Amino acid sequence: MSVFRSRGFTLIELMVTVAIAAILLTIGVPSFTKLMTKNQLSGEIQTLQGTINFARSEAIKRGSRVSICKSNNQSTCSGNWSDGWIIFVDRESGGSIGTRDGSDLDADEPLLRVFPALPSDYTLNTNSFTNYITYNRLGMANNNGTFVFCKGSDETTARAIIVTRTRPRIATDVDSITSCESP
Repeated sequence: MSVFRSRGFTLIELMVTVAIAAILLTIGVPSFTKLMTKNQLSGEIQTLQGTINFARSEAIKRGSRVSICKSNNQSTCSGNWSDGWIIFVDRESGGSIGTRDGSDLDADEPLLRVFPALPSDYTLNTNSFTNYITYNRLGMANNNGTFVFCKGSDETTARAIIVTRTRPRIATDVDSITSCESP
């Protein structure tokens, strides 16, 4: 007597498996996308926080002013913060010739680091650091303020760096009072 064993799937088993896979993908893909966005945003935030910490430590180490300014061409202070930023030694005790505000890079001031623009769908806005942040030789910032990162105009992704005169810290907007347009 020969015994036949089935080695395949029945149509019903296949349809149930496909239905379960579709349900799992429907639930999982949006969550995965949101996780990817949060991770990318965290990376950008940590880059700016590292920039601020670097500028502060260089100001202390060099015993002179170090400035961070927004830069859309990575060689002068111009554009928006989302366009990128540069760090330079500000030898003029207050900024560029004529303005004395720490907001411009002169030819004799060394450029320390250059940072490219954020990805196109990310925004970076600030309430106090319109053009620049300057740290003095004691490691004190010229102002207190907040930077807000968002992906597009989605307020649920808003994350902030709060800069005090001494150190920056990362914050998450838990009560939705921060706007992606202005902090």
